Amino acid sequence: MSKSKNSNMAKTQEVSTASLPDIVFMLLFFFMTVKVMKDDALKEENVLPNATEIKKMESKDRVLAY
Repeated sequence: MSKSKNSNMAKTQEVSTASLPDIVFMLLFFFMTVKVMKDDALKEENVLPNATEIKKMESKDRVLAY
């Protein structure tokens, strides 16, 4: 009885990992060729406004806090 249980357990096969490096390199080459490198410089410069007055807010009910 115990001999038949051991023979059933020995019949299970493991998953072959021989093709995994091929798949990884195919994905690597695919993403290397499809990726678009952005080489454009900024066309406009961001100019931030300077504060001219400072005034304390009376009520903060319209302020959004993130």
